[in-house]
Amino acid sequence: MNKEIKYIEETDAPDDVRESFDRAILIPSFDITPEGLKAFAEARRKKAITIQLRNQTIERFKLLAQEHDSKYQTIISDLLDAYTEKYLVHSSKGLRYGGAVEKV
Repeated sequence: MNKEIKYIEETDAPDDVRESFDRAILIPSFDITPEGLKAFAEARRKKAITIQLRNQTIERFKLLAQEHDSKYQTIISDLLDAYTEKYLVHSSKGLRYGGAVEKV
């Protein structure tokens, strides 16, 4: 019983499905062993912190969140994650940023 699989264009998908694709996390090679699952969960774990931001900054994030049907805290978290992944590099000498080295 051979069934032909029909692939649809992303634009053909309903809005909720398209939004799910937009939020999906691509995992190139996923280790499904118990150790791999534990490592993945640990990497995704978040810790609550307290941070002081200017009111104007918070209002900008709230507007952005409203436009994208999201939470402003999530947008701030995603922004910080993207920034640290791009600009902060662990090395044997500490945490490196822009040529400067800070001990961790």
